[in-house]
Amino acid sequence: MRLKQLSAACALALAGPAMAATCTGSTSWGSLGPPGMEWFSNSFNKTGNYLDCYSFSLTSAANSFGGTWELDWSSRLGIDLTSVSLFGGGVLGGQTVGSLVGTDYSSGSFSFGSLSAGTYTLAIASKVFGTDSRWDGVGYVGKITTTAAVASPAPEPGAIAMMLVGLVGVGAAVRRRNKS
Repeated sequence: MRLKQLSAACALALAGPAMAATCTGSTSWGSLGPPGMEWFSNSFNKTGNYLDCYSFSLTSAANSFGGTWELDWSSRLGIDLTSVSLFGGGVLGGQTVGSLVGTDYSSGSFSFGSLSAGTYTLAIASKVFGTDSRWDGVGYVGKITTTAAVASPAPEPGAIAMMLVGLVGVGAAVRRRNKS
């Protein structure tokens, strides 16, 4: 019986990243290059858990990075940004489609590297707590930047030739040593 429960828990944990999350708000930015940059924000006056989705496309391979800042000016509410996730694919009917590229949230900054050309959704998860307020609220502001991903250079033919000469030299030395 325990084995079945354990295998079911493992299956759910592994399937979690591929599941679609329901967006409470969604915006499309169009193309973010690279290079590209976009500001984003939202404000709340009711408690709850929120997932704001921002869709964009990349025209070529890119790295992305950015930051978020909590704006907590209310005496009745508080906000915690719990995660920043990036999904490969877009938003369709308020749900993210595609697979999870990664989740990052470390001291208000995030980065996702080695992205290929295509459509992506940046998902900002937040939790608003306290007492609902009609007149004041809390929120966040953030910025995402994309830069072109630089491919690692291929070794030049001269470097490959030198490596082969070195290997032949090492092989000859080992062979000579074995004969002695």
